[in-house]
Amino acid sequence: MRRTALLAFSLLASAPTQAQDIELPPGTQLETRADGDLNGDGVNDIAFVAGSETSRALTVLLSVRGEVDVDFKAEALELEPTMLGPGSLEIAGNVLNFRDLTGGTTAVASTRRYRYDGLRKRMRLIGMDATVYSRTNAHDGFEASWNLINGDAITRELRLVEGAGEDPYEPGRERRFKHRVRAQWLAETPDPETMLAEMRQD
Repeated sequence: MRRTALLAFSLLASAPTQAQDIELPPGTQLETRADGDLNGDGVNDIAFVAGSETSRALTVLLSVRGEVDVDFKAEALELEPTMLGPGSLEIAGNVLNFRDLTGGTTAVASTRRYRYDGLRKRMRLIGMDATVYSRTNAHDGFEASWNLINGDAITRELRLVEGAGEDPYEPGRERRFKHRVRAQWLAETPDPETMLAEMRQD
């Protein structure tokens, strides 16, 4: 269940707009960060992942131009804290890509893609990919890709092949279908396991 408490932070007012420093609470570490102009106002926005032993979040700071200076508005998504290495962020044009790997012996690799919605002035989830697999080659896997703009979805079973070495999975049955679409904002992003479960049932 997603927790409602999000990481607190503040921007150091003395830092230049194009190179803001992020001040995090004690015990919280910055995992990854990407800067780029997501909302098209000519000022770099900031996306970062930070967390502690018990909590973790993806935060996007969107620039808001005032008459004199620039302020930032925050959106945040609570993440699974049991990651298997640091996540990665990339801003490609006006799209924010977030890649993550969580779990234990059963792992979930995911990519979430966001784009700024100028009408609602928020970051919207536009695409999501996820794969569940066994890091100890103990069971089959499953992967899904979902386009939240047009509803296109693809799922594929991954069959475990014993003795296959470094790549123990081979593609199994594939399905292409339409999955229901509604606007989902950054804070409402489903966790990858929930998305995979829905795709299995669709």
